Amino acid sequence: MGPNANIKHIVVLMMENRSFDHMLGYLMMENIAIDGITDNLYSNPGADGEPHRTVSGAGYQGQLILDPGHDVDDVYFQMFDVPFGTPAGDPTMSGFAQSYQQLGGDPQDVMLCFKPEQVPNTAALARAYAVCDRWFSSVPGPTLPNRAFAHFGTSFGRVDMSPLYFANQPNIYSRLKAAGAQGKIYYYAPWSGTMGLTFLLTSQSQYFGLWGDFQNDCNKNRLPQYSFVEPPYFDNGAVIAGDQHPDHNVQAGDNFIRQVYEAVRSNPDTWHSTLLLVVWDEHGGIFDHVAPPAVAHTDGFTSTAPPFAFDRYGVRVPAIVISPYISAGKVDSTLYEHASIPATATAQFIGDPMANAPFAREQFANTFLGLLEDIAPRDDQPNWAAQPAALAPEAVSRAAAPAAALHLDHVNLVHQALAAVRPDLAAKLDPASVKTEGDASQFVAAAMAVLHPQAAQAAAERGGQ
Repeated sequence: MGPNANIKHIVVLMMENRSFDHMLGYLMMENIAIDGITDNLYSNPGADGEPHRTVSGAGYQGQLILDPGHDVDDVYFQMFDVPFGTPAGDPTMSGFAQSYQQLGGDPQDVMLCFKPEQVPNTAALARAYAVCDRWFSSVPGPTLPNRAFAHFGTSFGRVDMSPLYFANQPNIYSRLKAAGAQGKIYYYAPWSGTMGLTFLLTSQSQYFGLWGDFQNDCNKNRLPQYSFVEPPYFDNGAVIAGDQHPDHNVQAGDNFIRQVYEAVRSNPDTWHSTLLLVVWDEHGGIFDHVAPPAVAHTDGFTSTAPPFAFDRYGVRVPAIVISPYISAGKVDSTLYEHASIPATATAQFIGDPMANAPFAREQFANTFLGLLEDIAPRDDQPNWAAQPAALAPEAVSRAAAPAAALHLDHVNLVHQALAAVRPDLAAKLDPASVKTEGDASQFVAAAMAVLHPQAAQAAAERGGQ
């Protein structure tokens, strides 16, 4: 699929740690073409053999205080229902309940799903544009390797959360620059930081902006060719984290998705020239019924600790493709993975991925340009339907809660990046001192003020965002 003449901008919003069935599965009750779920359609056995069934009733916050496992060994058990390393056939998708139970959680909690009216903004966009019901995370593992596939088309044989293993590797932003185009990562604020690519700030800060910059660039029709938007990863003052990583407030994330869409809609010229993808990085240990297929074209990288050949995709995640050139209610069952993101940017702005992408996973990944139709641009608004009660009275700030593993990894990421350029300042910041989510956010802010001072100054002038 070659470039589309109508598209001048591709925007990607990547959320955190939710599965397709969990977020979009119940839309099947409205549109039978979606491979989703209904009450009691699927089940997983608990440790006692009793079934835990797919039902509605997922809560915005408070059910997943204990983060479901999503490292490689956890996901292997969830997919195959046998311990990691045990030979297995095709995935049975029957180990989710027991995986969470083994951590001390209620096994039913990872089987609970949202009805569309609970996430009205996400559901409205899914109805109004295209749902991809065969989008799989690239790695059956955690956040950073999956996000690496979005930025690099591979994770270079890593499945862990080590933050600097892809430094100095060719990324979609440098490749766009070499082709005379521009790519930019818009992270929410200095206190939220950017997940996984902080090391680029030390030498290539031109690839970064903040949420306020994204809003302004949309409004003034000056977006770069490729934009990658990151939600707020921490609760901070009046801002409730919008990434949807358990146990952050899902409604806050639903609202942020709408804010990104409305930013793109703020200028008709921007809207008429933009292709927007909303996708989640990985399933976060939450049930999905579709067995991930084997990878047909591996890229030669393998992991030894733990052993993994990158020969099977991770669990299915929600994905919605939005454009004025997409008809409402479309369901696409094409096989996509996160390498489809740089593949699409490459195909649109650089050239054929087979000739211009450095690694096989991206070279062979399907692009989502084929969803675009030869129609007049649509200017109708989604039916946003009724909104739930105001967020602020219901949301529980986690600023005082213990920092999650993801936040501690984020702290280590910015600390290592800071140590590479200002070891004297890095020596004054001790990652071991971070105990709460609020501590983590303050730590990230202190490091980012040095790593990306232009953004910190701009944020200060805008009142912190």
